[in-house]
Amino acid sequence: MSAPPVVWWVKRDARLADNACLAHAAERGLAVLPVHCVEPSLMSADDHSAMHAQASWQAVTALRGSLRARGADILIAHGEVAGKLAKLRAALPFTAVLSHEEVGNGLTYRRDLEVAAWCRANGVEYLEFPQRGVRRGGINRDRFRRFFMSRVASSPPLKIPEIRTCARARALASATGFPALPAFADNPGWQPVSEAAARATLDDFLGRRGLGYRGGISSPNTALEAGSRLSAHLAWGTLTVRQAWHAVKARLAGLDPRDPDTPRWRRSLAAFLSRLAWRDHFTQRLESEPDLEFRSPHPSYRDIPYENDPRLLGAWAAGLTGFPLVDAVMRCLAATGFVNFRMRAMAVSLACHVLHLDWRAIHPHLARVFRDYDPGIHLPQVQMQAGVVGWNAIRVYNPSKQLAEQDPKCLFTRRWLPELADVETSRILKGDIPGGYPAPVAAFAPRSRAMAAVLYGIRKTREARAETPGVYARHGSRKPEQAFRPRRRKPEKPPERTLFDDLGE
Repeated sequence: MSAPPVVWWVKRDARLADNACLAHAAERGLAVLPVHCVEPSLMSADDHSAMHAQASWQAVTALRGSLRARGADILIAHGEVAGKLAKLRAALPFTAVLSHEEVGNGLTYRRDLEVAAWCRANGVEYLEFPQRGVRRGGINRDRFRRFFMSRVASSPPLKIPEIRTCARARALASATGFPALPAFADNPGWQPVSEAAARATLDDFLGRRGLGYRGGISSPNTALEAGSRLSAHLAWGTLTVRQAWHAVKARLAGLDPRDPDTPRWRRSLAAFLSRLAWRDHFTQRLESEPDLEFRSPHPSYRDIPYENDPRLLGAWAAGLTGFPLVDAVMRCLAATGFVNFRMRAMAVSLACHVLHLDWRAIHPHLARVFRDYDPGIHLPQVQMQAGVVGWNAIRVYNPSKQLAEQDPKCLFTRRWLPELADVETSRILKGDIPGGYPAPVAAFAPRSRAMAAVLYGIRKTREARAETPGVYARHGSRKPEQAFRPRRRKPEKPPERTLFDDLGE
């Protein structure tokens, strides 16, 4: 008599390659039943959108095709996971539930705990496997880089194993169809998300587009081509950081030293590798301290007197602030789910530093319009750009300066603001725009200076200075020998400062 199957609970890992759940089942000769749940609690969350539902649907549908080509299938259910597992076990006894270690929001964190509790109560083994260079439960930051390299770089990605399944499991899976989704499910403006699309995007980046990565990812006009466009695949698990890392390493090893483009390729791919590591560095913050979804990492920055004017929040979300590049960014995001990192940082900077909106007020909208929304990278980055981390430079992006530098011909701006199609470039750059487009909803200079004064004022307090080394020790990035050393800063208005331009996008 054959052994009972194990359940592979498919979450944000709808792929066959580099999948530790499948590898575990294959190594032990176990039949596996893939199960995916469309969870009402997640679908109704304030950081979830149609764009996310479609990405998940697309990835799982593609996975179903890959499984069926191998004689397997996936059972798709609509409901909360623990309840669906209970019903499934009554129809098909299984001995274990396998899943990846997800670093998500508070809802997924509590959901995972509920599933683990159900498994314990019902004598079912629950095994979670890592799929990124993040340590479950936290890690001493002095050792993070070494841990990341051991997890990501020391071993190659797992190959697609032979997938064993049982007739009863195939019958159960084949009897289900994906729950009906609204008409938005096939929006052509959204980047395709599937394992095959991830592989094609990676190959195109390494074979052609990646040459312009370094230096090409700051402008919204060039980032669409020069950026890797892998962030959505990394977020939804149709590609792993380890797969990307080893593919880049192989490309570097195969570069022809006689090719005049080789030095440029090396610089671009080295920059991309560093951003893959930075991506997991930020995700480790949320894994180490899940409450960061609701509060800033530094205690002194948790009670900033933001105005949170709903009128300004609405104008910002709709792309009607009167700052052309910011408005173009917000409308582009709503339509496509993507802009490059610098433009995202500028949008957050304007919202927090000029419109005086709390980062917790803008986070849900941004999450909903990011095709590549991943809480582990999204939340720490929003906090950093809002200036509430405590040790980084406070970055105030001037939208007029960014427009002149990153979109000097106003190509991106005009594409997403059709009301400016016939306005001269010089007038857009000067902010001298005729009627039909709103005037700025807030004065940039005095309001950004006021918020900078608040943030720097907090930084100089005795309480903040006492807390900063501890916060840095928990979350800061440094080499093992580095420690936090406060630097003397001039209290005058800070210069505009920027972080790196892209996080694996």
